[in-house]
Formats: sequence, C-alpha cells, structure tokens
Amino acid sequence: MDREQRSRQDEFSRTPPQDLVAEESVLGGMMLSKDAIADVVEVLKGNDFYRPAHENIYDAIVTLYGKGEPADAVTVADELNKRGELSRIGGPAYLHTLISSVPTAANAGFYAEIVRERAVLRRLVDAGTKIVQLGYSNDGEVEDLVNAAQAEIFSVADTRANEDYLPLQAIMEHTIDEIESASGRGEGMLGVPTGFYEFDELTHGLQPGQMIVIAARPAVGKSTFALDIARSAAIKHELPTVVFSLEMSRNEIAMRILSAEATINLQDLRKGSLRQEHWTKIAAVSQRLNDAPLFIDDSPNMSLMEIRAKCRRLKQNHGLKLVVLDYLQLMSSGKRVESRQQEVSEFSRALKLLAKELEIPVIALSQLNRGSEQRTDKRPMVSDLRESGCLTADTRILRSDTGAETTMGELYASGATDVPVWSVGEDLRYVERHLTHVFSTGVKPVFRLTTASGRTLRATANHPFLTYDGWRALGDLTPGTRIAAPRHTDGPTERTEWEDARVVMLAHLLGDGSFVRRQPIRYASVDEHNLAAVTVGGFVPQAVFALPKVQIALFLKHLWSTGGRVSISRDRRTGSITLPSTSRRLVDDVARLLLRFGITGRIRGGSAKGHKTSIRPRRQGYVLEIAGTDDQRRFLQEIGVEGECVSAAASLLRIIRARKVGGCAPVEPTGIWDEVTSILADKQSAPRPTSLSEQLGGPTLVGVDRSVARMGQIARVLDRVEMDVLAVNDVFWDKIISVEPDGEEEVFDATVLGNHNFIANGLAVHNSIEQDADMVVLLHREDLYNKESEKAGSADIMVAKHRNGPTKNIEVAFQGHYSRFSNMAPDGM
Repeated sequence: MDREQRSRQDEFSRTPPQDLVAEESVLGGMMLSKDAIADVVEVLKGNDFYRPAHENIYDAIVTLYGKGEPADAVTVADELNKRGELSRIGGPAYLHTLISSVPTAANAGFYAEIVRERAVLRRLVDAGTKIVQLGYSNDGEVEDLVNAAQAEIFSVADTRANEDYLPLQAIMEHTIDEIESASGRGEGMLGVPTGFYEFDELTHGLQPGQMIVIAARPAVGKSTFALDIARSAAIKHELPTVVFSLEMSRNEIAMRILSAEATINLQDLRKGSLRQEHWTKIAAVSQRLNDAPLFIDDSPNMSLMEIRAKCRRLKQNHGLKLVVLDYLQLMSSGKRVESRQQEVSEFSRALKLLAKELEIPVIALSQLNRGSEQRTDKRPMVSDLRESGCLTADTRILRSDTGAETTMGELYASGATDVPVWSVGEDLRYVERHLTHVFSTGVKPVFRLTTASGRTLRATANHPFLTYDGWRALGDLTPGTRIAAPRHTDGPTERTEWEDARVVMLAHLLGDGSFVRRQPIRYASVDEHNLAAVTVGGFVPQAVFALPKVQIALFLKHLWSTGGRVSISRDRRTGSITLPSTSRRLVDDVARLLLRFGITGRIRGGSAKGHKTSIRPRRQGYVLEIAGTDDQRRFLQEIGVEGECVSAAASLLRIIRARKVGGCAPVEPTGIWDEVTSILADKQSAPRPTSLSEQLGGPTLVGVDRSVARMGQIARVLDRVEMDVLAVNDVFWDKIISVEPDGEEEVFDATVLGNHNFIANGLAVHNSIEQDADMVVLLHREDLYNKESEKAGSADIMVAKHRNGPTKNIEVAFQGHYSRFSNMAPDGM
C-alpha cells in the first residue's frame, strides 16, 4: 500500500475531535462542587459533549442546579431515572466512576475549555462537509450558495460563552447607542413605539427584555390591539416584528392589516365589494406593506420550542425587535403536565426568558376569566387574568424564618415582601422559598375544605392543591381525594433559646394558668397530676416556634401534663395519645410544633374538659390525637409525658415496640400502590421471581403492610428511585372529608419564587401564575355591555401592572369597521 493510499485510509478512519477524559473530568467536577457548575455552564452547552451519555448527565446536572437543588451522584441519578435515561448512561455506578476519576474540581473550568475547543473543531468538520456538498450540488444561484456557506461558518463561530456580567463602560456604550437611536426617531423613547401617544408617553415604548400581557374577555379586541402595535413597529418604524397566531389564519391577519392601513371596511374586503376608490387606497398602501419587515406564522399546534427556535433565527437573520403571540391559553406543550395552571405558568416563564435572551419585548395575549362579568362594574381587574385561585384573609401562612404563622390579610395589610416560606419540591421535600408579595383579587365565592386530620381551609373553586396526580383545582376535588400536607418541617432559620424554667412555666400557664396585670400569677389544677382543661383563647406564642427542638420537646411534655392523656385499650393491643382543648388555635399550634418531630396530629371535635354548671355550660371542645403507630412511638421516645400518664406511656411504648408490622406511617394514596403492584407483577413474570419474593420477605409482595418502611424496602430491591422518593419525603397524604360552599368575601393570592407553592393552614397550595409579566394591559369596552353607553365607540386601555413605571387608564377610539384602535387625538399613523 503506497503512502497516498495509507494517508487516504487514515483520513477516513479518523474519529471526530474529542477528549473523553476531559469530558469525564468536567462532569465529575460538577458533581463535586457547585462552584464548578457555575464555571462550566458559562463555557459549555449540552451538545458540546461528544458522548451522548455525557450530554444527558450534563443536562441533568444543569436542571438540578437551575432549581437550586444539590447535584451529586444520588440526585443526578434520580433526575436521570425520572427521564428514563439512567440505564442508558451506565447506571449509578458510572456516576460514581466520574466522581472518583476527576483530578480536582477546582480545574473544571479549564477542562470545560478543552471540551469546548474539541466541540468547535467537530462543528468545523461538519461545516466543511456541508460546504463541500453545497459546492458539488450545483443547486441554486452561486450567490445563495456562498451565503449558505458563510452561514455555516458563522454558526461555528457563534459558540460564545454566556457572559452575565459586563463592565459599566461597555454597558454605558450600549446605552448611549440606544439613546442616539431613539433621538434619530425623534420620539424620545428607547423602546418599540406602539403608536398610541399616551401609552408611549407612559411606558417610553415597549422595552427590550419585557414580557407584556394584553388581556381581555372574548370579542373585546385584544388581537386587534396587538396587531395595531405590530403595525406601528413594522410598517411605520420598520422594526422587524413577528406575529405567531394560534387563532387566526395568515390571510385573516393580512386582511385586517389591509383594512386598518387603507381605511377600508373589513366586511367589504371579505365580501369583495370594492369600488374604484377602494382599489386606489389599496394601491397606495401596497408598497409600504410589501416593504414592511412583518412576519406572520399561523402554524397549527405550535410548541414553545418551535416558537423559540423561529425567534432566534429571525433575530440572527433579520434583527428581530418585537414578538406577538396570540394567544397564551391556546398553546400546548404536547406532553403530560400536572395541571393546566402549571402548563400556562411554564409558558409564561419561558416567554419571559425568551424576551431576556433575545433582548426584545414579547407580547402575549391572554383571555380573562368570567370574573369581570359577574361584577356590577364590568371593568376587568388583574385578578381576572390568573388561572390559579385565591385564599381568604384568615388563611395562615407558615414562615420558614421564625417557624410561626402569619395570615394572608396581615401580609397584605403590612405590604410585606420577600417573606421566607416553606415550599414543596418535585422530590416532595419542603425547602425554603420566598413569597414576594400578597395582593387582593376581589370578592369571590369561597368553599370550605375539611380533611380527615381536621385541617380546614377556605378558598375559591379554582385554587390548586397538590394531589398524587399533580396540582388540581379545589372545584375538581371530591371527598376521598388525598392532598398533600407537611409531615415534617425543618426548624426555623432564626433560632432563639430560653431558660428551661421559662419554657416549663409557659406550658403550665397555657394549661390552666392565668397572668393578669396587677394580679399574682395563678395556676389551678384539678388533681395532683395537673390534669386540667386548657383555656378557651389559648395559643402558643410565636417565640416558641423559634426554640431549639429539645426545648420544644420540654414545652410539649409539660403542656401534655396539664391536660393531655395517654391511655391503653381494654384488649391492651393499642393505645391513644390525646390533648383536649377548648381552643382551636391552641391545638393547631401544637400540631404545628409536632411537625418538627415528624409527627402528624389529627384534630377532631370533642367535649371540652371542665365542670358543666348553670353559670358556665360545657364549652365546644377539640381533641388533638396522635394516632399513627410511628407517630405515637416518636412522641413517646422524643417528647414523653409526666405525672399520672407516665405509667400508661411506658406500657404503650412496649406495645408499639412488640409489633412486627406497620411500624411506620402508611403511604396512603391508592394510586401509589396500584403502580407498585403493577411493577412487582412485571418483575415476577421475569426470570427468578422466587429471588424477588425472598428479598421482599415472602410471596405476598405488598399485602397488608403499606407502610413507608415497606415502600423503602421495595424501592431498594427494585432500584426504583421514584419509589424511594415516596418512602422518604416530607408529605402526608391527607384525605378530604368535605368541600362545602362558605359564602362570599374578599380573597387574596400570593407570588412565590421557585416552586410556586407554599403551606397554608397546614396544606400545600399553589400560588399565582402572573408573576412573570413586566406589564399587564387590560382592554375594556363599555358598549359591549351597555348599548346605550355614552362611551360607545371608545375603549379603555388599562395599564394595570407596570413593573418599571406608573399605571394609568388610557381612553382610545375603537374603529371596529377598520379593525383597529386609534388615538382620541388625530392619529399620526
């Protein structure tokens, strides 16, 4: 074989440029250090990796990092397993191999540069191959082929790292350029002009990076208003604009634009009833319309990924300046989601991110709910935009900083912002997130939800609650459905500590003591063991929730000694632990303290303790009951009791320890065990089913034991991470007893960053989905509801939310026959 043949053979046998050792070191370093992740994501993208398995691992790490969650071998394995990719990358063992093989996580950024360089070389090879194919194809004009070849080379060069920070000098230079551009337009604004004078004066145009929501009830004219803005940008100011229409066809849009620009009645255009002067008008505007950089896409079933890709291409090729999406509720992700509320919320966040990425304003149209039509004043409110529901003012929110509760009404009245709260994540663990603000959403019908554990909450019918199948609106829930409640919460981030004597005294005063100004401290007890009724208006002071766990145990131990009970059943096989009280607030507070120990308390109505007399009849009472075997064991071991109950407590603990089954709280929702049974049945039909039965402790794979411990055992044997999540989490699945109408009153909603949910009255509830918009514009036409209105032919543009400026109601003219809105003053368009 001569040298030329060997050279040609070597050329064809080459592998693309890559460095697998560097790729492995990058991934191993990312799983060892959060700082390494921050360094790497500024350099690499997922497709920079040569091995597809490495790209999958990188995507999983970045996803976890973006959620603020740890990214180690265990959590990355869990994320990959959820995606069905764990076995394809080599299983958990390969992740541990990556970690053990990395020289040092501190050099992850340098390893990433090596990986990126190899990726650029691979793209260069691909681009060269495509250019060669273009040259040999001889298909098309030479100039077009050269442009295509240049685009291929540009795509290779356009692999810059994402810089989130710039020196002030560079920022000022860019700002001066924008000011000069605005000055050249002679309009004194930095953003995209809308063509509505008062609106532009208020907003200085639509700003880059903004997401603007235009909302109205059907037939008010939101599509028309959005097209007016698109016409102003593209036709009058020659700013490249794209309209994605999920409702109207491109021909319908073009006809509306022609009607508005040529001032020809839209119905005449549709019917073709045109006179000579109409054709003259069409000829006058045709060239201007043809030259306008306005793009229209009416593709059916368009996904957000397609929209994003098309916008990026338009930005690169045409300098895109404005995006209009008509409309939000018609979008579909094409994948299974927990709820429609969550899906729309994801679209909203993604559009905001798109606006920031491309540095352009994005307008999203949205349909309002029927809230405005149910009011005497038909004018819409921002609350009509939200697809999530609302809660009453007395709803108690659990803070993560102090461990205490505060109500929605108190947060609203004080204007509180950035409030730390507990929020449940995808792994069913509670983490700290921040509630940014609470807002009123008007007077609405509310319903009272009651659960088996005694929790109650009042909310509107569309407020979402977390079920095993995802977030579902209250109106869709029925008795028997199980919803998420916290089984355990961590201690507050802000801790305090008292003297033990102070803790003990407070517990006894809450029992049946009293502390009145200018009177001695008094305490009464019906017997030597301090068993007595608690006070009617008693509650646990907020400072107690910030105590360390050991002092909370001391507090509960002595509180139980004043009125709590521990008893053994007659057959001495079970027992009960209860705390009766005439104060609902007190038993709620005690139940919340028990969550620090992972103990779920159940509250039920019952008789209050105390003597019934003609002067003071027996009061309505409540009983806090610790019923679960695992909960009782935790209480007796970690808290305990004093006084006469000590003997009964010791006996009950011996009974619990003697049990062999049901040693842990049950995993309740039937759907969970249906899935487990199905998986086990599939495994049994596979080879060696006997071995599976032996590992699970016998032929009855699920049986009567449906405890957390049993779920954990099955998860370990089957190596199913999703089952392990169900076995080890912070959620208690509480059963709904009733959902009943409870009148009408003012209700409120909140915005929570991150997971978008919080704990309210001891239940997991979703927050508002309207936190992403920088501006919310509501449209209202009074003549739609009152044909005799003096404002016939006019409309209100209501800037109801403006993150960077004031709000205002702006009156404009509505010219429906021309399919446009216009200024009340002479229109300069």
